[in-house]
Amino acid sequence: MIPKGFPEKSKIIYVANIFKFKHLKSWNLELCMTSARQIQILHTRLSNLPALAKRRVINPSDGQSRKGGYPFSLSHISTSDWRVGTDSEGGGNTFVFDNIKSNESTVTVRIPQVEFARVLFFHNAYLARNCIDQGLLSREFWIQDIQDDSVLVNVLPVSSLPIKSFENEGQRRLLAWLLIDKNARFSYESIAKNFIEEVQETENKKTWRFGFSPPRLDNISLETRGWMDKDTGNYYIYEILGISNISSFLPKIVRFYSEKFKTGIKGSTKSSKAKSVSSADSNIIDDQKDADIDTKLKTLDIPTTSFSFANAIETRKVVKKRVPSTEGLESEDYEEILELDLSADEATIDGTACQSDFSGLDDESEVLELCMQRFEAFKLLIKKLSEQHDVDCHEELHFLPAIGRSRLHRTIDGNKRSLLEVRIETGTSQFVVLEIDTTDNSKPISTLIIKINDIDYWNDHIDELLSIVIKRSLRWPKTNHLEKFGTVQTLSHPQDMLELTESSDDFMRWQKRLDKALGLAKYS
Repeated sequence: MIPKGFPEKSKIIYVANIFKFKHLKSWNLELCMTSARQIQILHTRLSNLPALAKRRVINPSDGQSRKGGYPFSLSHISTSDWRVGTDSEGGGNTFVFDNIKSNESTVTVRIPQVEFARVLFFHNAYLARNCIDQGLLSREFWIQDIQDDSVLVNVLPVSSLPIKSFENEGQRRLLAWLLIDKNARFSYESIAKNFIEEVQETENKKTWRFGFSPPRLDNISLETRGWMDKDTGNYYIYEILGISNISSFLPKIVRFYSEKFKTGIKGSTKSSKAKSVSSADSNIIDDQKDADIDTKLKTLDIPTTSFSFANAIETRKVVKKRVPSTEGLESEDYEEILELDLSADEATIDGTACQSDFSGLDDESEVLELCMQRFEAFKLLIKKLSEQHDVDCHEELHFLPAIGRSRLHRTIDGNKRSLLEVRIETGTSQFVVLEIDTTDNSKPISTLIIKINDIDYWNDHIDELLSIVIKRSLRWPKTNHLEKFGTVQTLSHPQDMLELTESSDDFMRWQKRLDKALGLAKYS
């Protein structure tokens, strides 16, 4: 990210106050910068906060991002005993706590409060820009509890969160946490509460020193960069690279609905008309211009920050549809939808700059369990196989890779599309059985069964096969390609997979076809 007008190789010494001139609408951040050995106070818009951290070089001449300090890992941290301190460099608020190292020595850790808020909340321009807007979440989202341990989040028409944000599973999961988890929501909304209580006004300017109440988090881990003062035993954090094991109190599934979500024809390349965006200087942000609502949203690459929950949740996009009720009247229901086809500040009708947002969130939440749930019927088939025959079964989950412009490596709700590999040893032969996640109503694809000649050769080429599946639009490689691994068969699925039970005739016929393919029983 390169704020227009900033000197080349500008290094952030510290993030200072939030301020706004009364005759202007945009809130800004004061930054203490150094460039060519000169220190100066510059400013950029509050919406750019996701890209800002102490000692970052934000516009390097060679385009390579740089971070200050040395790496340091902190584990088994609880926010319950944190104290409030003052940053010795810029006078900002900090969190202070003691951490016991592996050698049983104690280090006093000091985190700028704005940096801890950045790693928790500010993973897009929307959450940064609006953090001082009291009541924002209540005005723009309506939460409904629905059956089966799930919640429906209604994105209200007044919401300024770009619709494209809902295509990203990490951003959806973060928003679900902020909206539904009371602990997280109280913490985020404490920013606006503190702002209202503490903002200072002069004749032409409003100024506020950032501060908030951290959520209660236990046993979290932080990957950081900073500086250790060996004389005093203080560790000064410049930047948090990752936070993990975040506890959450959320339902099993969170569905997002907006009247702006559109269903469409699968595979269509049509999209609404929007002004094109020049590729020149694509990472430059012009703080002097408003974003134009008629331009497509552009994503700015910034250094990633990893963020993972202790227990991941599943999120989906849905649209309303009308279905007939038992009385013959129409009622509303919900169905999953197809994926929809530079200024980071809120877009306006008369803006002149391209809309932009940041791609700095790396959601590393444990999603294996969620993905495995998509293979429920297939896993039941394998379970029955292992119970009825003397075979060894081993499961391994793969995620399909991103290839070119194809979106098929993700399901229509934006989650990673997976492939379940089951290795089966029958005593005389070894098989691999492959099943692709098509629970999002993508085209059905039969189960692939290969009697393997050389397992080491298979291991060396499985990634190549995954790539071909995407290149062939969720179809298996051609038979002449697969036969280099061994003998190839396919197994068709029963109809109504989602309603299949192990006692149904369709399931038992499916099981017999699998037995025959593996040479374990004759088809009858």
